Amino acid sequence: MARRPCLSLFTLICVITAALLAAIYFPIEFGNKKDETASTSNLFVIKNDVTGAKLNEVRKYPLKGDKHCLATVESYLDNKGQFIIPSEELFSTLPDNVIACLYKRYGSTLQTYCPMHGRHGSVKDGWTFCQSGCYTPNANTMIYAISSVNDAVNEKSAKLKLNSNVERFSIKQSTGWTLSKQLVVSKKVNGSTGQNTQTETDLTKLLDKIKTKTGTEDVLIIDAGALTKQILTTVLKSAVLEKFQQVLIRTNYRSGGSIDFKAALRHYRSIYEEGFRLFWSREEWGCARGLLTGCLYLHFMHKDCRDSSKKMDDTHLTIPDESTLNSYDNATITDLYTRYLTSLQIHCTQVIRPGILKDGGWNVCHDVKYRPPVNCLVYDFGIGNDFVFDDDMTKIYGCEVHGFDPTMKMKSRRRSEKAWFHDVGIGEVEYTRRNKFKMSTFQNISKALGHENRKMDIIKMDIEKSEWVTMPVMIKQGYFKDVKQFLIEFHAYPAVSYLSQLKSLYDIGFRIFWYHRNPFWKNLFVHNDTQHSACYEVHMMKVDV
Repeated sequence: MARRPCLSLFTLICVITAALLAAIYFPIEFGNKKDETASTSNLFVIKNDVTGAKLNEVRKYPLKGDKHCLATVESYLDNKGQFIIPSEELFSTLPDNVIACLYKRYGSTLQTYCPMHGRHGSVKDGWTFCQSGCYTPNANTMIYAISSVNDAVNEKSAKLKLNSNVERFSIKQSTGWTLSKQLVVSKKVNGSTGQNTQTETDLTKLLDKIKTKTGTEDVLIIDAGALTKQILTTVLKSAVLEKFQQVLIRTNYRSGGSIDFKAALRHYRSIYEEGFRLFWSREEWGCARGLLTGCLYLHFMHKDCRDSSKKMDDTHLTIPDESTLNSYDNATITDLYTRYLTSLQIHCTQVIRPGILKDGGWNVCHDVKYRPPVNCLVYDFGIGNDFVFDDDMTKIYGCEVHGFDPTMKMKSRRRSEKAWFHDVGIGEVEYTRRNKFKMSTFQNISKALGHENRKMDIIKMDIEKSEWVTMPVMIKQGYFKDVKQFLIEFHAYPAVSYLSQLKSLYDIGFRIFWYHRNPFWKNLFVHNDTQHSACYEVHMMKVDV
């Protein structure tokens, strides 16, 4: 019988094709031994197929599907990377998508740098002041708070720590037959938590009275829910802002089921024209609708020291050596730990939040110098069944993203063109826990994935206290050398050992550019009349040291 070479060739092609497909879509174990303690066997192995893009080439962001507003409002950035709200003539002609994107990006773009933040009161309703140089509230400072929240503990903390004077006012709309409801305020009695029986006065009269005061280092706080928009309009018309060094506003621009973007941006523009610059912001998750929130806590400081005899101090907080730390009492350790994780050490102007707005999203510095380049590499340790951050990093920056979590009961797999999941956790050594969770070291993971010689652009880590045993090994072995951004949630109550580890991160070049307190009630504790959290999401970027 004649031989049939075509059939043999076809069979060979089928075998090769099937093998290639299996290599791509199904997990492959390392080595020939099936060792249950070899945790890298749970990794999904890939071929390192980096394209020929230039090193640090910046990705071009498409207008289509621009949910994080990177391309839509790029033309409204000035040479400092800050957003400019155009004059009313142009502003009134902007399409709705540009207006919404300006609103989204403006509230998370820090226009100036204040390294030292001071928190006073509760995690939910507390006050955060700039406490650097001339901006630090002192005995000559009067803090005026117009609010509808319980801020009595905030007053107590500000007086204790800053020796500042505080006047708090509740506010409401007057009742009556007039169509225009006037805003009336009543002074809260020291130590009281809400409304008072003192005489009510019109808000405009209170503002006129404040303008006659002689102080120049005062602080204005507005936190009155749905009335905030109306209050801010009245404040801006009164020209009272020239009295203040800092202005803190918890905005609320919700209108029915939507957000009044235009009213917000017009207010922001007016505040900027008054000389105030945003030094900190906090998105309120309770008002969130998808990737947008109608409520922001915005913290402004005047661009100039009101007292010309004083100067701004850009010095950020650092941690002393361990021998000095061991000489501190518990109160000093707690002060240092909580202040360190809630102050800044470097100015990132543009900050975006891949992932969801609420818990699960993470902030990334989008400044040109630090934003992930084309062919970026991201490791995400601790997924918690939420892949939105990973997926956004592939879509926004085109990163190759590897997620690691042994707790999800999910097999290792390739999830998309540039996203992988690995059923393994990171630890200080390679082992299998009693709960059968497989753990591996950063060294073994990067080696198994062929990333030993690739720069790591971002590491995200949320591994429920295990960070404190993993980080020292990574630092000692030099695995943070080329990491540009490190996003981590620290889980701990203040202690010398944890401060020492934070110092080690600082010593190799990591600087905090953003932070967030985890508000879950089980994590909260009180120290010096201020509520703190045992869990902080801290976002750092690397500088040369």
